[in-house]
Amino acid sequence: MNLGIVQITSANTKRKKLLVNKIIPKCIEISGGNYTLVSSFCPVLKEAVEQLGGTFSEYTAWERDMSRKWRQGLETRKEEWVCFLADDILPDDNWLEEMKNYLSSKEPGQYGFRLTDENGKRHEFGEDWMQFPEQTTQAQHRPLSYDVDTGAIEESLTAYVANCVCHKDVLAQVEPFGLFQLMPDVMWSLAIRECGFPISFNPKARAYHLGSREDNR
Repeated sequence: MNLGIVQITSANTKRKKLLVNKIIPKCIEISGGNYTLVSSFCPVLKEAVEQLGGTFSEYTAWERDMSRKWRQGLETRKEEWVCFLADDILPDDNWLEEMKNYLSSKEPGQYGFRLTDENGKRHEFGEDWMQFPEQTTQAQHRPLSYDVDTGAIEESLTAYVANCVCHKDVLAQVEPFGLFQLMPDVMWSLAIRECGFPISFNPKARAYHLGSREDNR
């Protein structure tokens, strides 16, 4: 599988240590160097990325415009599949193999994967808000089929953009976040579905959400 990874952050992130020591090396390893980090200028992050053969893309516009950051990162990636990751997401050691197996039988589309805390428990930004959509503003992410015991998700209304893999055909047909002002990731997924592309989740591929770790600082 030809896979690229786009990750976004900022120079003032509290997660520099986590990015430099764990996340950036792992993402560059599993992507074979097909990795882009989009951030306002930060010598520490730039060096960490470029020393390992990745691409550092300096962002100079409004820091909170996440949609523009994602689009800037995508301009550097030409692979068949592109994975979007927030700056506190760490794929586990089996993530790539599980995604390869899963996508080998899939049509071009948008596909999510399992997101837990570092102990493997369901996480409020992963499966829990999909299981209990009435407790979150992100109800549009609600899956159509969810198995609480196994975590199996067959199909979803939308995918969480900071936790998904998307095919190049989708990216070419549906401009990522281009015209959406409110909840751009949700609206983008809905547009993808409207264009007839499948959206589903792979429960066997796991990534860890490390946003609450004390060593992020």
